[in-house]
Amino acid sequence: MEIDEIKERIAKVQELPLDTHVGEYEEIHASLESALTTVEGL
Repeated sequence: MEIDEIKERIAKVQELPLDTHVGEYEEIHASLESALTTVEGL
């Protein structure tokens, strides 16, 4: 997932039902970790 896509997901969290925020943030966090690993070449 591209960083721009991740940023869009973060911006749209507030539009989601409150009870889905934690799950969405967990998925975003996993995407960010994956992107960082790719950038660092690990």
